[in-house]
Amino acid sequence: STINPMRFIPLLLASSFICTPGWSQDGASAEVDIAKEPHHALLLQNSTVRVFRLKLQPNEVTLPHRHNAFYAFVSLHSVKISNEVRGRTPVETEMDAGELHTSKGGFTVAERNQSPEPAEVIVVEAIKPTDSGSFKTPMGGFRYHSVGYGELFESSAVRGYTLTVAAGGNIEIHHEDYDRLLIALSDLKLHEDVDGESSRELEMKAGEILWFPRGMTHATTNVGTSPANFITLEFP
Repeated sequence: STINPMRFIPLLLASSFICTPGWSQDGASAEVDIAKEPHHALLLQNSTVRVFRLKLQPNEVTLPHRHNAFYAFVSLHSVKISNEVRGRTPVETEMDAGELHTSKGGFTVAERNQSPEPAEVIVVEAIKPTDSGSFKTPMGGFRYHSVGYGELFESSAVRGYTLTVAAGGNIEIHHEDYDRLLIALSDLKLHEDVDGESSRELEMKAGEILWFPRGMTHATTNVGTSPANFITLEFP
């Protein structure tokens, strides 16, 4: 499906989103850590975050696994997921390509792909406690040209925004106060001018992620021939 960056839905959801479904019929398996759930591939882990790529074929279901902490998840394709918790009625959620949701976690779930096509979801789990820090500066806070910017959500553990940078568009030089995770929603070809370093080009495929530690001062230009669509998550 073509990713439409303007269809992101900034939902900061409590347990009502996933905590109200029911257990799958084949979900009698013992609970596993999400890192050991075979449909979740670990992409990144550090002291701040764990990032997984969830892939499910049509009607395929995960093992029951626990989400202990706040997390965000982004679907790379249009998909319908049934969220199933033991003893409760399953809840089906339809997500457009590029759509982001959040949940506070604290539950065990099995997830089933109810779509006729494969599902692919990026799952970003905050490791630090939700009260471990706070954001001291406004979201965004940089000047840009030929760029579409949209705030998605903010919690004490993580906040996120979406950017669509037109071909030739740019973000002016600015300092990054927080650690950042970039999730590419389209193929990206960006030119980075980094203070104190040589300039460089950044190329990513849709669905790839990249971690940036805090402290960078840089400017970004889309040197590709089409708009660059991505989500940025920040961590205090």
